[in-house]
Amino acid sequence: MKTFETILEYAARALTFLASLSLLAMLVHVCADVILDYGLNSPIPGTAEIVAYYYMVAAVFLPLPLLELRNGSINVDLFYGMANRPTQRGMLRISYFVQLVFFSILAWQSGIDALEAIIKGELVEGRINVFIWPGRIFLPVALAVAALVSLLLLIRVFLDRDFDPDDLSADEDDLMPEGIN
Repeated sequence: MKTFETILEYAARALTFLASLSLLAMLVHVCADVILDYGLNSPIPGTAEIVAYYYMVAAVFLPLPLLELRNGSINVDLFYGMANRPTQRGMLRISYFVQLVFFSILAWQSGIDALEAIIKGELVEGRINVFIWPGRIFLPVALAVAALVSLLLLIRVFLDRDFDPDDLSADEDDLMPEGIN
């Protein structure tokens, strides 16, 4: 169990790191496009498509597993806080199960869509043709890891009587790589 949790932790951190790289690449790409467009009247062709189909998808979906692992998503606990401990555990079991099903279905369907895009060699035509099928892989990977995180949390809520999702919440310092503060 601990090994599974460690693997998921590393996978979630790696995906978040890739999302950070995506944001950095988007920053450099868009700045270069603006400078070249206004400075030399020669923008980088395909910038909007690359930003929309690669950078933005990576930036939005790749951090999702770490967000779930850290209980960082938005939750409404209107009734949860008023319930007794056994009822809270039941609510957690139901919510993690529904979350597992939701992420699994989305991962499955987006995986099918990604495979179809790969087979077709999906592209967007514009000033230049931009192959967008590689960017389709981000979504099923992130959702599959998020589903595994949901499975881990569901298992933990069944096996650990003291499990509290609030203990998962990380301080901002916990999300930063070592040596950066």
